Amino acid sequence: MRITDQMIGNQVIFNLGRSLDRFMNLQTMMSSGRRINQPSDDPIGTQKDLNYRKVLTEINQFKKNISNGLNVLSTYDNMMGDAGDMISSAYQVAVSLSNDTYDATSRDGAANEIESLFNQIVDIANAQVDGRYILSGFRTKTKPFEKSANGVNYRGDAGKLQLEMESGSKVDVNLIGADVLFKPLSTLGENGNLKVGVESGTLLSDLHLGDGIDQTPGIIVVSDNNLGISVNVDISTAVTLGNVTTLVNNQLAAGGITNITLEMGADGSNLAWKTVDSGQISAGTVLSNLNNGNGVDLLNGKILIHNVDDSINVEVDLSGAADVGDAIVAINNALTAAGVNNVSASINAAGTGLSITDTNGTSLGLAVDEASSVGSTAADLGLLGFINPQLNGAALNPRLDFSVSEAAAGESTATDLGLVGNFHGDNAGGSLEPRILATTQLSLLNNGTGFDLGQIQICKGNALAYLDLSNSTYQTVGDIINAINSCGLDITAAINSAGTGIQITPNDNNSTFLVKEVGDGRTAHNLGIFGSSDILGSMLILIDALRSNDGEVAGQLIGNLQSGLQSVLNTRAAVGAKVIRLETTDSRLTSLSYNFTKLLSETEDADLTKLVSDLSTQENSYKAALIASSKIIQPSLLDFLK
Repeated sequence: MRITDQMIGNQVIFNLGRSLDRFMNLQTMMSSGRRINQPSDDPIGTQKDLNYRKVLTEINQFKKNISNGLNVLSTYDNMMGDAGDMISSAYQVAVSLSNDTYDATSRDGAANEIESLFNQIVDIANAQVDGRYILSGFRTKTKPFEKSANGVNYRGDAGKLQLEMESGSKVDVNLIGADVLFKPLSTLGENGNLKVGVESGTLLSDLHLGDGIDQTPGIIVVSDNNLGISVNVDISTAVTLGNVTTLVNNQLAAGGITNITLEMGADGSNLAWKTVDSGQISAGTVLSNLNNGNGVDLLNGKILIHNVDDSINVEVDLSGAADVGDAIVAINNALTAAGVNNVSASINAAGTGLSITDTNGTSLGLAVDEASSVGSTAADLGLLGFINPQLNGAALNPRLDFSVSEAAAGESTATDLGLVGNFHGDNAGGSLEPRILATTQLSLLNNGTGFDLGQIQICKGNALAYLDLSNSTYQTVGDIINAINSCGLDITAAINSAGTGIQITPNDNNSTFLVKEVGDGRTAHNLGIFGSSDILGSMLILIDALRSNDGEVAGQLIGNLQSGLQSVLNTRAAVGAKVIRLETTDSRLTSLSYNFTKLLSETEDADLTKLVSDLSTQENSYKAALIASSKIIQPSLLDFLK
């Protein structure tokens, strides 16, 4: 192949162009400081560069979100702190003013203080950030809390504003005003006890708040300890308390215990034993029961049976005797051991004391005396005097002694009836606690004495209802519940979970909820439903109580105010936890941003030290190429024309 001058010239120019391109690229890198100035510089690096920049953009947005969230949460923290301080002040006022050392003037001044605190809390809750209400949920242009003469309403919604703090991770940064100030601190009536009384028709299955009575096998043991008689009473077939009293009394009479009967208790909540003092004794009567429970002198514990000339002189030691039978045996054994025949002790014919009888054809002329001048054993046994031929002792007047026990271990029938134990006279059994039912008569409340019912006032936000419960159409607990549920307010009344009273709950938490007395009435108190279930409502109740000089109500509100303070503190703690979470995430994002910025720099930034060297090398190379080219390319006509 023939190489022409033109071919040589073209090749030289082409190489010079390439050298110039390399030089210019290095110059561009030097001036921009970047290794990649256009995608063609490094396609793979460009792809990495774009990914890194996308991540950094997202990180920056997340950090902005976090910054905004921290700003809002900081406001919430301050709000909860201020509200907590005000509730704490109200709590301290309630504690101080609940005793009797303050007069009406002092309490009226305290009411003004509580009212001021109440208004400040509402104002704080209506605070704005950047022209938006931060406790209104999504309704940030609507003032969340609106006061009225009867309470406070929440006008916001339950919208949760979520902040994306990193990919796939969101956090709620707003508080809902209703959750903060209308959160139920308690349920009105949940711990109320209307003390339902019992009557003969009360079902056994309703006793002990519905747990009923153990009727398997349903036997109780009733004992007259003075007579030594025990009767197993079977109540397994009883359905009502009236059935129980009938079965017990009939079976006791049939079993020989006639001086005790079971009846409805006088206090209206139990069964009770009614006893009759018969004065009867038996061999089993313990000596400590004699003489109306004063017992027998057993310290000296000796009596003397002798005749006039003491030719018969028998000392009887009774110090070891426990009951009447022991005393009789001790006397008879001592006489027999002394050779005194046909003289014996026994219970007298009336069954009220002891007697000693001499059945010898000719009386031995015996008498009973104290063995010691300081003793009273014979007198305590009613046996001082002559046996001629019989000494009929004085009445020993035993105190009543009954006991009721279970028929066997593991059974609880007597215990469930409140009757188990030992007693020495009329005895009231334990409370039977019947559960309250819708059909329970109002007259059975308060242990069967009923309540003096009148008007109550129910407030739900700015809505108000009055109920006159003295109306004669209200006869049962169910009537009261229906009246409350039909008052037109969004509330629900029912029997509380314990089965002891009535409770009322609001169907939503969008307003204050209060149940108050009308005038000087005590109806709401008696029914256990007085008060408020939220913190703002409790403060309103406290204001009214202090203006009425009612220290009792102030004391009742202490628990709610304390719970309200704790609720606000818990909310503040939750806000603090979110702040920590956001700050931790922000710190992690800062570290992540640094790492990706470093990767981005490593991908697109030029190595200036190397670039300076390469640029110098390329410059020298280009200059050398120019010199070499000038030697190779022959002069043209144009050169001569110059």
